[in-house]
Amino acid sequence: MIDLSYLNDITDGDTATKKQLIELFFTQAEEIKQRFILAQLADDIAEIGRTAHIAKSTTRVMGINNVADKMSELQVLAEKKETPEKYPALIQYYIDEVPKAVEELKSVFDRL
Repeated sequence: MIDLSYLNDITDGDTATKKQLIELFFTQAEEIKQRFILAQLADDIAEIGRTAHIAKSTTRVMGINNVADKMSELQVLAEKKETPEKYPALIQYYIDEVPKAVEELKSVFDRL
């Protein structure tokens, strides 16, 4: 599910830096989930777009490209305020898929 090529590139393979970025991702993943939930409840399209941008960036760094692609789609749709009926499914995709990636990253983290 994850491809750590980009993470390895930006850290020059430095284990300590990789560990720091992975730990940061664990924290951010939960914060992003909560932001999505609150933005959805408030029907705040601008916040959904901002949160999708953050989610796209953080998942791309970790090589969770399937989620990053969906978050890119959500960001564009929210910025254009287009097809809001798609937002819930895209947000749910993040909520469903990121915990799987977190588990995989925990395994990688433990081996570093």
